[in-house]
Amino acid sequence: MTVTTSPPEATCPGCGQRVDPLRAGHVTVRDSGFQYFCRLSCKEEYLRTLGSAYDPNAKTAPPPAVAREPGHAPVLPVIALPARDAPSVSVASAESVASPAPPPALAPVLASTPDAWSAAPAAPPSHAARARERAVAWLDALGAAAGVLAASIGVLGPAADVFRLPLVVAACFALAVRTALSRPDPADPHWAVVIGPTAGAVLAACWAQAEQAPHALGIAVFAGLAPVSAIAVERLVARARVHVEAARERIACSLDVPVRVIQGDDTVSLPAFEVRPGEQVVALSGETVGVDAHVVAGEARVWPWPDARADVVKREGDPVVAGARVITSRLRMTTTSSGRERAWAKLLAPSSRLDVAAPTPRALRHGVERGVPAAAALGGLAAFVASAGPSEVLATMAAAATVIGSKALASFVGLHFARAHLEALANGIAFKDARAFERAGGTDIAVLCARGTVLLGEPEIVAVEPIGGAARPPESGTRAPALDAEAARVLALAAGAETASSHPFAGAILRAARMHGVKADPVRNATAHAGLGVTALASTGERLVVGGRAIMLEEKIGVARADARIAELEAQGRSVLLVAVGDRVVGLIALQDGLRAGARGAIQRLLDARIEPVLLSGEARETCETIGRALDVDHLRPEVLPGDRGAEVRALAEGGSVVAVIGHPATDDGALGAADVAVAMGAAGSTPGEWAVALASDDVRDAAEALALARATRPRVSFTVALAATPCLAGLLAIAFGIGPLAVAAIAPALGAVAAAVYARTTGGR
Repeated sequence: MTVTTSPPEATCPGCGQRVDPLRAGHVTVRDSGFQYFCRLSCKEEYLRTLGSAYDPNAKTAPPPAVAREPGHAPVLPVIALPARDAPSVSVASAESVASPAPPPALAPVLASTPDAWSAAPAAPPSHAARARERAVAWLDALGAAAGVLAASIGVLGPAADVFRLPLVVAACFALAVRTALSRPDPADPHWAVVIGPTAGAVLAACWAQAEQAPHALGIAVFAGLAPVSAIAVERLVARARVHVEAARERIACSLDVPVRVIQGDDTVSLPAFEVRPGEQVVALSGETVGVDAHVVAGEARVWPWPDARADVVKREGDPVVAGARVITSRLRMTTTSSGRERAWAKLLAPSSRLDVAAPTPRALRHGVERGVPAAAALGGLAAFVASAGPSEVLATMAAAATVIGSKALASFVGLHFARAHLEALANGIAFKDARAFERAGGTDIAVLCARGTVLLGEPEIVAVEPIGGAARPPESGTRAPALDAEAARVLALAAGAETASSHPFAGAILRAARMHGVKADPVRNATAHAGLGVTALASTGERLVVGGRAIMLEEKIGVARADARIAELEAQGRSVLLVAVGDRVVGLIALQDGLRAGARGAIQRLLDARIEPVLLSGEARETCETIGRALDVDHLRPEVLPGDRGAEVRALAEGGSVVAVIGHPATDDGALGAADVAVAMGAAGSTPGEWAVALASDDVRDAAEALALARATRPRVSFTVALAATPCLAGLLAIAFGIGPLAVAAIAPALGAVAAAVYARTTGGR
């Protein structure tokens, strides 16, 4: 009796797909054991991520074919995505076809290399696409050769002049055919601005040859060089876009995943673009989330976006962006966006891309398209006034149009916008639209809402002091002694009042009460006043007020007896809450909140980008000044209540400055709503279209990077415009004043494109 067992399956560390170890063509051996790869590119990416060099001489040879028993055909797994009206799949069956969790030996490797497996590799080009690329390359070579020969064939003697015009026509024809075969990019000007001037130059050369015009040779040379220049510009632009197009394709592939949609007690697997907002979906361990959603049940470790460098924990109420990958457990979510409305897909659609829809590249693109006929008309008018012949007038018109019609100006400017967008996505930054990106680039002032942004938002009590006495919790790591009776009474009153508040201070007080075994006073009619404190009736029936100086003054309670101690604590950067019973302050509670990791780095990033940071806080001035000194922030706005923060932000913008606000939607919505540029931390994947910038992370450094990245694009764009336009303007002036041959009009756009391409290469980026 023969028992046949299925071979164990492994997971490709490069892309996360299942791999049959018996048929894996590429293998590595590491301390954790064997790793099997589905393709060579996955192996190369995996080794590059680990910092190892790939040796092409050490390729793993394909394994021999596995013999099968007679009568047994190979079984290939088939995964079908049912249509929306197809029968549903039960939850049990859906879980049975889920991607298996990685083996224990591979788990540390996978956890350390998110880039290698969290985003799917770009699909290889089709046979037709490769054939089209080869044809375009041949046409470029033939067109360039024909154009150069047409311009230089005179060196062979007068007898060779007869071939000049056919070569000019051949070069123009090659340019026209390659333009027709090339896939148009919406960031480029219309193809007519490239073909039109060149065709006009060829027509002028034919006309001049027919009427034996004195300038026939110069016109023919220009007509031969014009398509060469156009082909050179096309090649430079295409080469500069290779990495951008590959990155876009990779992101699109990583988002093109099936989604488990919950319908009643069952689930169905649907393409991501068929899922509607409001539908509930589930993602299991090892799966990629295909829609933007809010978690409604479950808790799991997640790579929060396709190129994330660290995992986070997502739990109920947290947003999740499409492209996030679940590492452990499972999540049940409610869809907020799907299809092209997803945060990571919104600006990848051709019509909404930054390099297409942003005001600057769009204005340059339209300027080129509308400037060509205007330049041609002005050039022709100038030649006509100078008593030039018909063929020379037409050639001058073509030359002026060639100079203005260079696509390098608009295309390379768009390239910088595209690179900035991809860099933003790599840092977990999603812009609302193209206008929001340009608006962020003009930011002059960045307002940081202190609590939860540069501060941890998790304050701890460092002192509980009755007026006239003191009792403090012990240092970290020691056992908490019992508070004396007076301090315990102060803490009990504060804990009773703060049960009505959701402020972080309230949580700290309640935790301290539990730690010290203090029972909260059974207060009545507790009322929380946003940014001020809490009022209530103590168990004795007396009025109870817990909060800062502002609420004490509002309740007409004197604080003079505690002023000295309050000033001392606030000078140490601590927040002070006063506890008053009746009309008398009976104690105070000092709380300390630490700076968030990276807060100082975020401030420095803003300063480097020439953006003025402003610290907006509800803390007392002394406390705020201490925090400001620690962060190197000079502009402080202390003691601003949550309800007044919108007016404070608008006041900052009254001088004409563009003001950005960095904060959390849940606690800083007033300030964010009043900002010119609202940077919402941890909001990517939530309700779309609400904030100008939404972050997938909760890191203030990413918020600063969003503003600095957009601002850094502006000088790059300006320099690119100068590089691409200067040779063109010089050529145009040379033609207009007759101080240079028409061939200058063909050479100038190519020079500008080379300069812009070199600058784009030196600036790096994706």
